[in-house]
Amino acid sequence: MLSSSTHNHTTWCDGKNTPEEMAEAAWKLGFTDLGFSGHTYVDFADFGIRDELAYAAMLRQLGEQFAGRMRIVVVIEHDWYYPVRHREAFDYIIGSVHEIQSPDTGKRYIIDGPASYAEACRDEAFGGDGLAMARRFYEITAENAEQYRPDIIGHFDLIIKNNAGGRLFDEESQYRQAALESLHRCLDTGAVFELNTGGIFRKYRSTPYPADFLLRELCAKHARMTINADAHETAALRFWFDEALELLETVGFGSVWVWENDGFRERGIRDLRR
Repeated sequence: MLSSSTHNHTTWCDGKNTPEEMAEAAWKLGFTDLGFSGHTYVDFADFGIRDELAYAAMLRQLGEQFAGRMRIVVVIEHDWYYPVRHREAFDYIIGSVHEIQSPDTGKRYIIDGPASYAEACRDEAFGGDGLAMARRFYEITAENAEQYRPDIIGHFDLIIKNNAGGRLFDEESQYRQAALESLHRCLDTGAVFELNTGGIFRKYRSTPYPADFLLRELCAKHARMTINADAHETAALRFWFDEALELLETVGFGSVWVWENDGFRERGIRDLRR
């Protein structure tokens, strides 16, 4: 049984529960290690962690409260356009892309939201060309990994969040080429990739991030994988973990990387599924 999770949110950003509520729920579920990963501050949306040092200090104090029961890990989810300002305050960082900037006007669009947001980005910033929008997403995803060297690559193909039925672009041919090129650049940084089940919990997707063809490439390249629910509420903390282990094993992975006692440890999937 997986007893660790490295990607979780609270009321300090867009989560529904306080850090105390999330920690208490995780402990009752049998977690040994819980990482809180609030978003870096997004100025145009007035969203995220305004005071990184205060946030980190709060989590360190929470860790003292749970000492002997569960380890609290101090994390931040860093965005390409809004990098972390005090990296030294955190145990690790998650590198993710949630916004895309128009190449012409500089206006930024949130693509991690309702479908209308992504459609506006496609139509206003890329002249209706969804594939160009996807290419830009993967370009900055790779640049984010190469420049800032996050410890974990978060929801690698988030751009497909609202693309059910090809609503925004065709997920074949040229799209796959752009995604794979970005994937290889991210792999070269040595970061851990997450299998993220959050889109399923929030009913945007029926499958996790990354998509099957990307998972198979990650397996072929011997990537390190971890499993996260990207939980924004207590009910999501362990969502789809058993299915995620089964999926990774089916693809060909023999192990996952689990954050335990101040570092990633490799754990055999068969042992975790016993």
